[in-house]
Amino acid sequence: MALATVSMHACANASAPTDITMPLGRWAGSGACLSVAADGCDLVVGCGHGQFSRPIVHPDGSFAITGTYRIEVGPVSINPAPPAAFSGTLTGGSVTLTIAPTDPALKPFSVQLQLTDGTGRCAVPCV
Repeated sequence: MALATVSMHACANASAPTDITMPLGRWAGSGACLSVAADGCDLVVGCGHGQFSRPIVHPDGSFAITGTYRIEVGPVSINPAPPAAFSGTLTGGSVTLTIAPTDPALKPFSVQLQLTDGTGRCAVPCV
């Protein structure tokens, strides 16, 4: 009887959706580029630049993680980048990413990105 209970429990859990890590690659769209690598993520939106760890995506496609985000025009600041919250929804080969900087001068915004065939880091054009 105990073996049957263990087997039924294992089968029930085998079909349950599980968390995944954000797929590796370059995501682009809405004037933004997101590089997802094993060691972290780099986001470029115009002159804005964000960094965060590779997020865990829940079975419903949602994720949320903290990182940093700043606008860099001209000389690169030696001060640490201010914190920001990154959240989104992954659906197939597209992701809606919302960036909420803690810098009160910057308003939260969202970008729609598609997985591309590209690899490597996104270039920051304004530095």
